Amino acid sequence: MNLRLKGGRPYTGIDMKTSRRDHLRLLGAAALAFAPSRRSLALPSELASALDPAPTAPSLKEAAAAAGLVYGSCSDMPFRNAPPKYLDLFVRQCALFAPILSWQDVAPTLTKEDDAWDANAGIAVSHGLGITGAHLLWYLRTPPWLANLSRAEAEKAVAEHITNIVTFYRGHVFSWNVVNEAIEPPQKGPDGLSHDGLRMDSPLVRALGTDFFASAFSNARAADPAALLLYNEYDLELDNAWQQARRDGLFRLLDRLQKANAPIDGVGLQSHLKLRQFGDFNEKLYRQFLRDIAARGLKIVITELDVDDRGSTADITPRDQAIADIYARFLAVALDEPAVCALVTWGICDPYSWYNSTWFHEYARPDHVPQRPLLFDAEFRPKPSFFAVLNALKQAPKRNGSPPSPSAIRKLPA
Repeated sequence: MNLRLKGGRPYTGIDMKTSRRDHLRLLGAAALAFAPSRRSLALPSELASALDPAPTAPSLKEAAAAAGLVYGSCSDMPFRNAPPKYLDLFVRQCALFAPILSWQDVAPTLTKEDDAWDANAGIAVSHGLGITGAHLLWYLRTPPWLANLSRAEAEKAVAEHITNIVTFYRGHVFSWNVVNEAIEPPQKGPDGLSHDGLRMDSPLVRALGTDFFASAFSNARAADPAALLLYNEYDLELDNAWQQARRDGLFRLLDRLQKANAPIDGVGLQSHLKLRQFGDFNEKLYRQFLRDIAARGLKIVITELDVDDRGSTADITPRDQAIADIYARFLAVALDEPAVCALVTWGICDPYSWYNSTWFHEYARPDHVPQRPLLFDAEFRPKPSFFAVLNALKQAPKRNGSPPSPSAIRKLPA
């Protein structure tokens, strides 16, 4: 395939003469060129309806926009490896895409960084989706070579990585997860102290110490003043001692960042819910938790919502309804908080969920049937969970003004 830039100049990769917009557009075109041929998105409405895998399914992104919210999803399945109707469904339902752009993936060596590593990101951008939910710094995907650097060298490498990747996607990004999963309350450092509940076995802490957060946010803000900058964390929803300790640790970190004048805009709440544990969900407690975040002047993004269905019957009808009930109950509280500005599910189709991946065999059901944690089934048909999310979006209080965009999000009232 011969790709050419405007004016006919052949495309040979990112360089000083190639704009980020051209590079992302061509990356998406190249990825799709090697995929099975797909129908045009501009087919006559009658034919499009006939080919539509879910012709009666409304658009979640439109329902979200009507409430002043933004809806999106990740995709662990490469678009070019999936049936063409999967990308059609994704584009119809989502305004945002959460790519895999972790540091270890894009920079396997100190001297090589490929910020276009996830081809899905280029495809999503070429279809007009904004980028959300990529982790700039995450202890689990920190490149091993960082451990070989001095403190000064490590700080320089972190700053350069954040500047490079944020600059590369600038103009296409709704939000970045600047730091992901830095809280682990039981852990203590070599000095025997808990350090406010931070994850002390993190390679980032070993290389940079415990004060790297503020500079990471500052580097991201300098590279893209418009993107929403989040701290992202998991296991914060339930009424139990473990998650209360995590909530306490989160607030200590947020207060620390704000005291340091770090340019943090909001908090990402992963929200990987579990059927077997959801009996511990306390609406009153969670509502107050969200209010306590908002009281700090911070926005909230639900960043990775799904429901682990282990513990349910194998019978599809009652299982799907049980999962839908969890979505409905959770979102009735989450979307009622005005500080919540976006909802991202961790996938949209069951077969492509991380829970059904061989990489995460620990999430396999004991009865060996596939999990059904998401909104559409293997045939791309909407499930009860889809309608639970749709109804929650329709019932959400209307936010003031237009739905947030990458350039407007930080200007919204708290």
